[in-house]
Amino acid sequence: MRNSLSTARVCTTFCLAIFLSCPLSLFGQSDSNGFLSRATAESQGVSSETIANMLSAMDREIDSMNSVMIVRHGKVIAEAWWSPHSGKTQHAMYSMSKSFTSTAAGFAVAEGKLNIDTPVIDFFPRDLPETLSENLKKMKVRHLLSMSCGHKDEARHDIFNLSRDPRQVKKINQDWAKIFLAHPVVYEPGTHFRYNSLGTYMVSAILQKVTGEKLIDYLKPRLFDPLHIENPYWEISPQGINKGGSGLFIKTEDMAKFGQFYLQKGKWNGKQLLPADWVNLATSRQISNGNNPDSDWAQGYCFQFWRCRHNIYRGDGAFSQFVVVIPEKDTVIASTADSGRYQDILNFYWDILLPALGDQALPENALAVQKLENVKSKLVAREGTSGSRVCKDLSIESKILGKTMKYSVYLPVGYPTTGYDYPVLYLLHGMSDDNNTWLNPQSGNLKKIADEWFKGRQSDKMIIVLPDAEVTWYMNSIDGTCRYEDYFFNELIPHIEKAYRCKTDKHNRAIAGLSMGGHGALLYAIHHPEMFRLCYAMSASVRTDEQLLAIEYQEFCRRYGVVCGKLNHQDDVAKVLPKMNWVLPMVQKMSPGQNTNVRFFLDCGKSDRFAQANRLLYAELKKRGCDVQLTIRDGDHNWNFWRQSLPLLFESISNSTASPQDKTISKRN
Repeated sequence: MRNSLSTARVCTTFCLAIFLSCPLSLFGQSDSNGFLSRATAESQGVSSETIANMLSAMDREIDSMNSVMIVRHGKVIAEAWWSPHSGKTQHAMYSMSKSFTSTAAGFAVAEGKLNIDTPVIDFFPRDLPETLSENLKKMKVRHLLSMSCGHKDEARHDIFNLSRDPRQVKKINQDWAKIFLAHPVVYEPGTHFRYNSLGTYMVSAILQKVTGEKLIDYLKPRLFDPLHIENPYWEISPQGINKGGSGLFIKTEDMAKFGQFYLQKGKWNGKQLLPADWVNLATSRQISNGNNPDSDWAQGYCFQFWRCRHNIYRGDGAFSQFVVVIPEKDTVIASTADSGRYQDILNFYWDILLPALGDQALPENALAVQKLENVKSKLVAREGTSGSRVCKDLSIESKILGKTMKYSVYLPVGYPTTGYDYPVLYLLHGMSDDNNTWLNPQSGNLKKIADEWFKGRQSDKMIIVLPDAEVTWYMNSIDGTCRYEDYFFNELIPHIEKAYRCKTDKHNRAIAGLSMGGHGALLYAIHHPEMFRLCYAMSASVRTDEQLLAIEYQEFCRRYGVVCGKLNHQDDVAKVLPKMNWVLPMVQKMSPGQNTNVRFFLDCGKSDRFAQANRLLYAELKKRGCDVQLTIRDGDHNWNFWRQSLPLLFESISNSTASPQDKTISKRN
């Protein structure tokens, strides 16, 4: 019996050794659902305890890791997500996108559609500057791929940040290709390394010209479908070209598949999709990028890949997005983050994981596996370094109003980095304000207050939209010359919810405002209860008819002239009041139970001139069965009070809406 067991152990060990040394092409890489195979770390020659120790150290020392996936011999041996991230999270690749652009170039070369030694100017005869320098004439596609196109500095890198919102890129009137081609080519192409995202965009533009398809569409049947990379999203330039150098969103497992695809020299599930010669070319050193032996940014640059120490190469994106390929150890690491600790993250892989990649299977170790699971279960993402974004003075060409309308938007920390959907808050301004007043540090100071309140509250983060309403009172005017309410619901909201990753159901949409905006928020919640879960009115400009009639004639015209039309004398005021959408009379005419599916919050200062009318409005809403809460606290009709209102507003919304969640964002491409 002992001899039989010994023989079985020897055979098992021998078979595992053969398994670990088999050619990669013998293995299928994904199941029928498109997932990579899974295995214990020990079965593939790695200790689960070592991986657990590495993840623990990364969690302690790196500001915001989001995910890590390790693939050994074609099998996932470890996968970890820092909550709230998950296997469903689409993550921004930033410059990791460049490696996919290089892959598309390889397919085009293999199909005879592209020659990388073709001069760049041949593809853009209509976009060239009046005078062509000799260096520009010498620039070839291979120089774009190897970041050696000859520029001394990077051409307009800022447009990639601006273009995260398609409306904001209108600030840049010039075609992106023209911007690139007009940039001085100081060095002879091929002789000087200069990182250049717009150069990669030019590769995408060239590929769209030679294939007749956007980059994402060209890659779909050649790469994305075979690897089961589902619903990739890729941002576009104003010219409708995928950005190439950035803008791709995919999942962590998609990254791992991409790395495995390259590790296998372009082969997947037994089929050679991309020629191995291109893989070798694209991942070999094309130009020197430094001489620091301790830096993974100075080991040579390839075709949109980086060489690393230890004979490793990687795809690399801002805020530490990595696909690391270790050919000598038959291993791929895919990781996402929102961190500026690039080298430190790679050092964890080199110092802890790399030495632990053994050549033989290890005995299964239930305690080590349990330790790894315990570590993974406690991972929570901290605030990242990419920060929140504020985009000011964006515009909509309104057909309803017959003019350009402005708005600003606050995008929370994590919005640019992940593909989450977020609740949306429409925050309205007062009569003498505009779309930027809430953002002004001397008035609303919204960004700072929101950043501080949302810190550590991933589930509460939201998009905040700040529309400009001029002095329309958010109403349609009596004479129909100003139809702001129609614009708000028929143009602004559809525009926002198409342009940004908003949750588009009533339970994740809120309306709020101060003074005139408080009145507008109430008006919209009453007129459109199907649109909003919550209405938060700060110091709402609510008046009784008697109070309105008591306003001096000239002052009444100044305040309400846009919505009430031309008035000739004081008597006209009494005539227009019944025709206008004043909130208090509107509520007094409501039937009981008419607006019980909207939560109303009235927040007013004790010294505010509208406090009495807000109390009356509260009583009228309560009488009709509405869900309404009144807060009368110390304060007056000023920014000091309204800044204090913002955390109360956020708290109210967080108790009324769901959290950001994973989604597919390809519909916005």
